[in-house]
Amino acid sequence: MKKIMLCAFCSIVVFTACKARYNLPRFDYKNGPNPCLNAFKDRVFFSILKESYKGTEAIKEINKRDAGNPYEGIYDPKLFKKIDSIAKEFVKNIPPPALCDECKKDQNYFMAQALHFYVSRELDSIAKAELKKFSTECIK
Repeated sequence: MKKIMLCAFCSIVVFTACKARYNLPRFDYKNGPNPCLNAFKDRVFFSILKESYKGTEAIKEINKRDAGNPYEGIYDPKLFKKIDSIAKEFVKNIPPPALCDECKKDQNYFMAQALHFYVSRELDSIAKAELKKFSTECIK
């Protein structure tokens, strides 16, 4: 009986922990509940790609077809400079590829690292702090 109770308790704890860990909002094509925050994070993502693929045709091709973010609520040039500095620092700190024996000097996991940063709490915190500095409308 004790073993059954212990197993049930452990199952509840594990289920609760897993459920709480993945409490992410549902995807929304209309840019979600905070389009301003998403716009900031999108600009950081694109800036990371721009910095990562500097000197290649990749960004030119992306800019030909991709319209960027549909939200135009952030437009301060100082904020754009801040976003670019965040991206440059991020790219500079990406460690060399650990699992790529045949990688060349200029190869890395740029896009994967940028996507991981995009969904991180760290970027959310940075975005909220920077948007508070630059705009009273975006973050309350």
